[in-house]
Amino acid sequence: MRNYKLPDRDECLALIAECHVPVHIVRHSEAAAALGVFLAERLNENGAAVDVTLVERACLLHDLFRVCDFPLEEFSWFEQPVSEEDKAKWRRLKARHGANQHEDAAALFFGDRYPVLAETIRKHRYTALLYEQDRPATWEEKLVYYADKRVMHDTIVPLRERLEEAHHRSGVLLAKAGKSRDTETEQKVDALIFELESEIFAHLTLTPDEITAEFIDGYPR
Repeated sequence: MRNYKLPDRDECLALIAECHVPVHIVRHSEAAAALGVFLAERLNENGAAVDVTLVERACLLHDLFRVCDFPLEEFSWFEQPVSEEDKAKWRRLKARHGANQHEDAAALFFGDRYPVLAETIRKHRYTALLYEQDRPATWEEKLVYYADKRVMHDTIVPLRERLEEAHHRSGVLLAKAGKSRDTETEQKVDALIFELESEIFAHLTLTPDEITAEFIDGYPR
């Protein structure tokens, strides 16, 4: 039985609206939640004990403060018309949380009221698998981390495709800043993510690449 509090779905949606989370990030989070919930349900069917609600809420909120990682001077690449109200809200959020990466900002924001949710979100950082204090340990933490790494923008794709796209995108941004990619770290982390994928699917009768949004939608409940 759960001995910790979680926000209900309406509270999650209200926070997303209040923070003016960009449309493309909302779609990404919803796709991650769909995948995370699906995997949590399948693990439960196969004897694991996973809190499906925690997985869903953490996936929905994991990028709540993602804009704090963005440069907020240029908005032409956003997929939505950006209003002055949006810009003002994002700049206030960045002023408040921008000293932290978005994972830590969310963990601090939720820490007092929802500490388990906060810790689950904190551990979705890409490099978390490298460090004992950050490494996802519970099923819920592992599923939130993994679901995020399987969703490219708002589409569930094979893990290697997602990672290659993310590294390319990161490399472009780093090059603009006069920096280069740390390919050695990327290789180490990617190998650990594939190990995590193997750990998850060792408990399932499915294979990773057969799981798409269409597969989830058509799966018999």
